Amino acid sequence: MKRPVTIAVVFASLVLLVWIFAQTPASTPPELARLVPAGPSLYIEAKDFGALLTDWKGSEEKRLWLEADNFQVFSRSRLYLKLQQAQTEFAAAAGVPPDMDLLANVAGSQSALAIYDIGKLEFLYITRLSSDRFADGALWKTRGNYQPRQSSGIDYYIKTDPASKRVAAFAAAKDYVVLATREDVLAGALALIVGQPGSAVAGEQWFDKSVHAAKSPSELRMVMNLEKLTRSPHFRSYWIQQNITELGQYASAVADAGRAPGELHEARILLRTAEIAPAWNEAAVGEVLRLPPANASVYRAWASPSAQTAFELLRRKILNPHPETQIASKTAPVVALDGGAVGDESELEIRIDEPPLETGAPDIGSELRKLLEAVPLEAMLDIGSTRVQQDGVFVGTESGVALLAASDWDAAAVRNAVTAAFATMLTEDQIGVHWVDRGGGANSYSELDGLQSLVLATHGRTLVIATSKELLEAMLARPANSPSTSGARYAAAYRHSTELPNFIKMMRLIDNPLAKQTTGDAPEPAFFSGNIASLGQTLSRIGSESIVVHDTGSIVTQNVVYKLK
Repeated sequence: MKRPVTIAVVFASLVLLVWIFAQTPASTPPELARLVPAGPSLYIEAKDFGALLTDWKGSEEKRLWLEADNFQVFSRSRLYLKLQQAQTEFAAAAGVPPDMDLLANVAGSQSALAIYDIGKLEFLYITRLSSDRFADGALWKTRGNYQPRQSSGIDYYIKTDPASKRVAAFAAAKDYVVLATREDVLAGALALIVGQPGSAVAGEQWFDKSVHAAKSPSELRMVMNLEKLTRSPHFRSYWIQQNITELGQYASAVADAGRAPGELHEARILLRTAEIAPAWNEAAVGEVLRLPPANASVYRAWASPSAQTAFELLRRKILNPHPETQIASKTAPVVALDGGAVGDESELEIRIDEPPLETGAPDIGSELRKLLEAVPLEAMLDIGSTRVQQDGVFVGTESGVALLAASDWDAAAVRNAVTAAFATMLTEDQIGVHWVDRGGGANSYSELDGLQSLVLATHGRTLVIATSKELLEAMLARPANSPSTSGARYAAAYRHSTELPNFIKMMRLIDNPLAKQTTGDAPEPAFFSGNIASLGQTLSRIGSESIVVHDTGSIVTQNVVYKLK
């Protein structure tokens, strides 16, 4: 039985395919952006869409994802159902089902997709495809059910679904096949194909500035008009990163994805609407990137963090780890039906003109916060790893934070500040919050003598605090004279192949596998150990991912590399 393909799956096919196969890219044909009418908010171009689609159809990753919990949950989501509705409406308008057969029939070599309205799914698709090959497909054979029209001397065919008012239009000319859901956009593309004057997306300022800031196109390119996209309520609702406020500072962006032996790479360029003066030291990030051990599961490094940012990281990872948000209650509040009586005689001593006594938790780490505010920070590093416990059942986590200051740290002041923070939470009589010196020389550090596992080291301008002495010793074991990596505004890495087994093992316990389904419906997969883990297993060929971000104040570049196993 053939599985219908929604627009979302088509997009996923393009992106996931570039992530999965390592082959040498083909030569670059002339760009199609000069044949696409102006006005889209999103433009995607593939050097050889037909080859990409063929690889995706035969890939193991496609089979795994379509059978995975992740896809099953997605197929019941509101977004998928809305796309499926649009797909049904398009099928009624076009007269042919938008399935893999249709997609293969119109997948030529160099191809471009321009989306003009995300909410209405108004798009134009253009591909380099021979007329003979297109004539063998189902869409061309149904042209008798369309209204024939002509634009710029080229015949095209259009049909409108009376119920949904969806439009399907197509044309074939000069070895181009054009599909659109708006007649005016199709007519505009035909005029550009025959060389008539007209406004193309290539001439729009947001597009032109983006592609000129980027390198030559890779196998897959996406150009985004962020000023237009972020105003769309549909984009704001379904954008998975939920960082619309942060995106507000950018006018446009371009992302190029490609393949090389043993790795996949993506280069992103984001252009700010207004230039800002750089106030960060990218070279300092190169210094702290000497510290992550070779087996660190994940690390992140920032240039010139604020004192508040550094303190919050220490609080969340070292001083007082806990969930950042409360779990939403699914139980309605209880309503007491007491006949309408308000208060009783036992409450006569309660003053109603004074606010209630504050009984919240004390301010943890106030001395440490003041210490960080007094020392300018040049870089910050966050390291995390998981480790199976000795019982072989539970998986624990260990965290490390490194801060690079503009001047040498006061070791005694740091120990006193951390002691004060832990004393507030752990003891009333300073039990278990005394420091014991360990190691020696360049590998010397201090360890708390209580049950709380905490170690720290101060070596010149570098302060390292960790929840595990093994992690701290591994960080200090890196040669101090080793050459630093290139600087960055932000850098991070994640070792997917190392962490995925531990992630699944940990989340199976957290997701409560003993819970039984009480209804007759099929049970919903556990979110972490089922839904998210299945996506990780689908991408199991990826060994690690890294990202390096540079920021000039006007342009942000992000280089992402996926290493394959």
